[in-house]
Formats: sequence, C-alpha cells, structure tokens
Amino acid sequence: MEVSDKLALDFQTILLSHSIMLLLLLLFTSYVYFRAKKTALLTSYLLLVATIALWMVAKILKTLSPVIELRWFFIVLQYFAIDSLGVCLLLFASVYKHNHFPSKKYLISISFLPLLAFLVVATNPLHMTFYSVFTIYKDRFGPMFYAAQSVQYSYLLLGILLLSRGYTKQPGFRNNPVLGRIFSVFVLLPMLANLYYILFKMNVFPWYFPFPIFDFSPIAASISLILFVIPTLTLRFFDISPVTLGRLYDLVPQGLIYIDKEHHLYGSNQTLLTMMRLAEPPASLELFLDTARNLTPENKEQLLTFFQPELEKPQNPDGTLNNNHFRNEFAPSDLELCLADGRFIHIARQACRYGHCLLCISDVTKIIKSTMTLASQNKELEAINQRLSELADTTRKLAIARTKAQMAQNVHDILGHSLTVVIGTAELAAEDEPEQAKEKAGQIEELLTSSLNDIKNALHGNESAWNKNSLIHALEYLKNDKIQLEVQVQGTPYELNTLQTEAIYRLCQEAVTNAIKHGKASSIYTILRFQSQQLEVYTIDNGKGCSHITKSFGLNGIEERIQSLLGRVAFISDGEKGFTIHAVLPR
Repeated sequence: MEVSDKLALDFQTILLSHSIMLLLLLLFTSYVYFRAKKTALLTSYLLLVATIALWMVAKILKTLSPVIELRWFFIVLQYFAIDSLGVCLLLFASVYKHNHFPSKKYLISISFLPLLAFLVVATNPLHMTFYSVFTIYKDRFGPMFYAAQSVQYSYLLLGILLLSRGYTKQPGFRNNPVLGRIFSVFVLLPMLANLYYILFKMNVFPWYFPFPIFDFSPIAASISLILFVIPTLTLRFFDISPVTLGRLYDLVPQGLIYIDKEHHLYGSNQTLLTMMRLAEPPASLELFLDTARNLTPENKEQLLTFFQPELEKPQNPDGTLNNNHFRNEFAPSDLELCLADGRFIHIARQACRYGHCLLCISDVTKIIKSTMTLASQNKELEAINQRLSELADTTRKLAIARTKAQMAQNVHDILGHSLTVVIGTAELAAEDEPEQAKEKAGQIEELLTSSLNDIKNALHGNESAWNKNSLIHALEYLKNDKIQLEVQVQGTPYELNTLQTEAIYRLCQEAVTNAIKHGKASSIYTILRFQSQQLEVYTIDNGKGCSHITKSFGLNGIEERIQSLLGRVAFISDGEKGFTIHAVLPR
C-alpha cells in the first residue's frame, strides 16, 4: 500500500518524538540508578520506567510494522505495558509510602483487573469488542475499550493520590507541602493526555496541537515521571548523595592507597597526600619512601620491614614463585609510626582481589597522646594511692595509739581514785573500833569490786555502766569517809550523751582524787550549772592548794576529754588554800 505524504509525516513525527523521549528517559534513569542507593524504592521506580519504555518501544515498532500481523503483535505488547503501568504505579506508591515491597497477596489483588483488561485486548480477534475496526493504518475503538480504560484510569488516579500524600513528606517539601502537591500533579499528565486523545477520537474535542495527530500519552508519561523525580537533584529523593563517590573518597579522613604484588601503588586519595606531605601520588613503594617528607630514616626501615615478608612469596611445587599470595601469613597486618613532625600514624592493610591490598593510614596522634597522658595520670594516681595508703596506715596507728592512751587514761583515773579512797578509808579504819573498821572494810571491798568492773569496761571498749541521764546519781558513788563531797545542781538538768556524762564524771573523780591525795582536803564542793546553751562544772576543795600548777596525767586527761567535746577547762589555785577546776561544755 502506497503511503501518502501526510501519513509519512505522521510516521516521522511519532518515530522522532518517541525516540527522543525514550533516549531522555533512559539517560535520566541511568543517572538516578548510578547515584541512588539500591533499595526497594529504586527497584519499583525502575519497573515503572520499564513499562513506559516498553510502551514507547512497542508503539515505535507498531508504527514501522509492514504487515497487519506484526502490527497486531506490537499493539498487544503495547497494551501489556499500558495495563502493567497502573500496577507498577501502585507498587511504586506503596514502596514509597512503606519503604518495602508489599506482600504477594497485595500484588495479586492489584494485578487481577489489569490482567482481565489485557485479556480483552489479546483476544480481540475473537470478539472484536476492543477494536471494532482494525487495519494496517486505521482502527476504531469498541465498547470494551472504554471498560478497559476505566480500569487504567482508576489505577492511575489511585496511584497519584498515594504518591501525592507521600510526596509532601520528602525532606525538601516538609516545610512547603503545597510545592510537593504541585509536583505530584505532574503525574496527571499522561492520564489527561490519554483522555484528550480518546475524546478527540470520539469527535468530542478538535485537535488543538500544532503537530500531526498521534497518541502522545507515553511521551506525557515520560515527562511527568521525569518532572516527578526531578527533586532528586536537590531534595535527596531516593537518598541520592549530593557529592560523587570520587569526592567522598577524597574526603575520607584516612589516607587510602592500593598496592599490588609488585609494590606498585595506585588509587591514593587527597587525604594521603596531605598527611604524608606528598606533592603527587607515588607510583611505587620505593618512590613513596623517597618523596614522603615527614618520614624519618627509622620510619623507612620500619616500613621496609613491614613489607619484607611480602617479598618472600611461597613457591609452587615446580620451584616457581606463587604470585597468587600477596604476603606471608605470619606478616604483621598493621604498623604504628612516629613521624618527623611529631605526629603518630597507624598503617593497616586489608587484602583485596588478585593479590592487591588496601593500605589505610590514620592519624592517631590524639589517641596516642591521650593514651600517654592517661598513662602519666595513672602513675600519678598510683603515687597518690600509695600516699593515701601510707596515710591510712598512719591514721590507723594513730587511732590505735589514741585508743591505748584513752584506755590508759581511764585505768589511771579509776585506779588513782579507787586506791586513793581505799588508802584513806583504810587509814580511818585503823583508828576506829572493830565494828566500825569492819564496816569500812566492806566499803573498801565494794569500792574495789566496782573499780575492777569499771577497768574491765575500759579495757574492752565498752560504755560505762551509767546511763545518759544518771550523772547526778553517778556522782553519789564518789562520796567516801575520807572527804566530804557535796553536789549542787543549778538550773534545769537536761539529758547528756554518754561521752559528755563520762567526761564530767571523770573530771569530778580526778578532782576528788587530787583533793585527797595532794591537797589533803577535808571537803570538796561540786556545782553543776545547767544553762540553755552550755553546762558549767565547778569542783572546789579546801586543800592546801599550790603556787604552781603542773598538769599531771590526770589533769591532761581532763583537758583532752573536755576539749574533744568542744569545751574548755581551767585549773585555778591561789597557792595558799584550795584548788578549783572550772569546765564549760556546750550543749
């Protein structure tokens, strides 16, 4: 059949426009594929592109078909792509929303209606309801065409709505959802273009475009898909990195370089050049050792030793070298160097394919210096701990000595008082009648028994026998026949703790002992003045007194006890008559 000039122009327009758009779509998709992460979203996007590309390829081949049988085959292939487009669009929208592939049950459910629509097309020669008229250059739609188109429109509309909702949640559109909706509307282009073409074929609308009449739906679909994915360049759609892999390789904070079996170096990044102060990438290990400006002679020897085992390649059974082994299995895998500029670097290697190896050089100066500082601080802490241990030992010894001194003081006070009273009572008993002497002997026995129990408590560290509120009652035990003891209480007595009670009791006990032993006194007055903030204690005897007061073991014990309770004590005598002890103990 001879082709008219108008029909030839229509063919040229279809072929040229579809070929150009197919090339642009493939180029754009290649850019996305090589820069995007290989995720489920990318896979679903590629399936969507594949259906559009198949649509355009089938349409081009349909146009070039010389016979009706081949034309019909490509029309069936074209509608296979068209019916698959709705399924792939829903799949893409689902993955875009949930970030993973849907279940098989979901895929089967969304594929059912498009499969029925495709079967209507594929079986058209049997019923002629999809194409009521079909020739090599002319066709006319039948009633089933509109049913099939309604399925396609439903799927496209549903996919658009799903994509529109998820599209506005992209990082670049979160603050501007309106812009996201505008971009998502571009997906409507193929549906509107196809709808316009169908209405034109039904003589509802005239042809308004300046180019020849043809179905440009796949071109519109390609344009809308490209516009939909355009934000990949700025909005990180598909999580595309804003920099190239080569740029990322140079930005890695570790120096990277590859070495082969012959010690040839290649693939160094910018970090390595800066770290090792190299003017250009070294081509061999020897050149690297010669041109690195911050390597010391010792560093070079260490590096040669580090790579030396690699020169000792194992031999094959026939005596030849086995080049498949890069290094000896006993060779070290890392090395640490101190460079001439004071920095520390760590070299680690990892075997790659074909006997090649990746060298990773890291600046570990901060780590090494921090480790050295930590080691120095640990030594200082060890020295401090040693001193603390010594201080603790000294404190323990002082505590033991203090306890011993306290025990000795208690024994002194108890024995000094009891023996003084016993001697005085014995002297009186010697002058009395037998009955009275026997009574004093009983008093002596009672005093010695009480003193013995008191000494046992002191030696075992037990509290004294009196309670906190029994000070006045305890002072009654100090009364004896050798000296007259009177106790006066002024103010309202309040409860004292054990240490306060014992301190005042020992003070009064030592005062009675000294009055009998040194002062030769016949009477002693003890005054307890209870005040709101403090307790004052006076002991006043009528002994001979002393002109110079020498603090004996007993007086020092009184002073230490009162001062340990934040009190103060004074010893007073005019040198002619009497001796007075005045103590103040805070409440």
